[in-house]
Amino acid sequence: MTSTSTNTETLPEMCYVRHITTGETVMIRRGEMGYLPVDTKCSPECLNGRLARVPTEDEIAAMRHGSLMGWEGAGIDPAFWQRQREHRT
Repeated sequence: MTSTSTNTETLPEMCYVRHITTGETVMIRRGEMGYLPVDTKCSPECLNGRLARVPTEDEIAAMRHGSLMGWEGAGIDPAFWQRQREHRT
């Protein structure tokens, strides 16, 4: 799946998160729907820290949103998640 939004081009190519239901570490690829299983006992934080470009908390939130809801709209913009976080504090 290719990106239809320039916002996705600013996101990391991939990141790791905990699966919402199982708690397992899974990979999200920019522009792709869903998660990819990862055969590891490492935490998402550990794996993200090993990437050439370490994703920010807001980039990870945007990637998670894109993988679940689609790669268009405000939710794929890390700035959206930064504003949400700032609004809560």
